[in-house]
Order: sequence, then C-alpha cells, then structure tokens
Amino acid sequence: MAAYDPVKYKWSSRDNWNLVAPEYHNGWAGAGRGPFRSTAQLVKSAQVVRGDSVLDVGCGTGAVSMQVASILGSSGLIVGVDFSRGALRIARSAVPAGNFVEMDAENVGLHGRFDRILCQYALMFFPDPARVLGNLRTLLKEDGVLAVAVHGTARGVPYFSTIMEPVLQRLPDIRPEGAPTVHRFGEPASLKDVIESTGFADVSVEKFVYSYDAGTFEQYWSDYLSTTAASIRSKIQAAGEKTVLEIKERARESARHFTNNGVIIFPWDVLIATARTK
Repeated sequence: MAAYDPVKYKWSSRDNWNLVAPEYHNGWAGAGRGPFRSTAQLVKSAQVVRGDSVLDVGCGTGAVSMQVASILGSSGLIVGVDFSRGALRIARSAVPAGNFVEMDAENVGLHGRFDRILCQYALMFFPDPARVLGNLRTLLKEDGVLAVAVHGTARGVPYFSTIMEPVLQRLPDIRPEGAPTVHRFGEPASLKDVIESTGFADVSVEKFVYSYDAGTFEQYWSDYLSTTAASIRSKIQAAGEKTVLEIKERARESARHFTNNGVIIFPWDVLIATARTK
C-alpha cells in the first residue's frame, strides 16, 4: 500500500477539483441538490445578518457564499478561500459581490477578523483539521460564530458507501492508509471533539437528514465515477473488466435497498456544528 503523503494528497485533490468543478457545480452545489439542501440551514445556524463580515472556508464553487451574499447587503463583506482555481472561477461568476482568494486553508494568510466563519463539506478533507480550526479561531471576532457542515457516517450517507465499500473490498490499496475520508467526522462526538480541542466554546452539533435522487443505477454509477470517484477512476478501471463488473454488481445489489420504481433515493445525513470564541 502506498504511504499517505499529505502534500501529494493536497496536490492530487486540487487537481481533481480543478477537473470536476463545473460538473460538481451544475449537478450538485449550484443546483442545491442532495446534501446542498443544507446550505440554507448552515447559513441560518451561523446567524448571518445584514452587514456582517463573513469568511467562507473551502468555498468551492460558491454555494455558501451565494446564500450569504443575499443576506449581507452592500454593507457586508463575504470572503471565500479555496485551493482550486477551477472552483474559484465559477464562484466569482456566481457571486459577483464576493471576494475570492486562492489559498490553502491550512496556511490562511488573511488579516482582519470576521463576524462569522462558515465551512461546508471541507473540514474532513483537510490533512490537519485542527490546524485549520486553530487558524480560524484567530480570525473570528470575540463572540463570533463558527458554523461547519460535514457528511454523516457511511451508513447515514449510502450514496458514498454503496459503491466505495465494494471498491475497497476488492482494491484495498486504492486509498493510502491514514488518508482523510468523507466520513471522518460523521459521528457527532468526533466533530465536537476536534472543534473543542482548538479552543472554541459552546460547541453544539445537530443532525439533519436530506435525500438525494440518484436516478437509475446506471445514472448513479456514471455520476459517481465522473465526480466523486474521478481521482481514482483510472485505478478502478485498471483493475480489469472482471473486477469492475464485480464491484458494479455488488453496488447494484446494495442500491436495491434504496430503489423504488427503478429510481434510487438515498437518505443523506448532514451534521452542522456551531461554536463561539471564548
């Protein structure tokens, strides 16, 4: 098994996001589908009000920034940071009022402080999430609010696990041991612990359950490989047609639990945590 290298992991992730950003935006974030139905709830949990200064960390294509900008008015400030140029290009187009900066969240080089800091579906992918949170705490005003959204467990988000579990069973070396995973903070206690460990106070975590229409199995399979699994698709295909068919059939069997009249409707657990500076 290849050793996990945080630097190479970030380079690979950045390249992947540059590649999939348009499809990700059009099919997911920009369309408000599936887990992105939680965006409005995240903004609400952060208690964003007109005139606030807001930092959107791991802003991607601008889903959160768009919601925030609609509240702030001309007196507010929205700053988005992300390491993907492809995603930021879309964010700038989608949110003209935003200020978007290409930046590594583990090495944020911003000055000034914010009333609200939001982070949607990024914390679990940072190699050193505690470092990110520690940096964000220094950027948050006294009594400011941090709001973080992450995906739930493998059981709570079967969109990911239905295909990924048979992939890992047949190709266990496809993911370096120790690399971040999408379900890293899927348990409320683990999310609360990492936020509290960096000095935040009044940490609370709430679970929301959404749904995602994945279409037919063939549509789901194609979408998953072209977006979610884009970075490992070539490795899966390199395993050979027989192995790919085995993975696909195992996934098809699991997907039947969520299929009605040929359409897959997955439940989708989302955890939203809020915290304040001490």
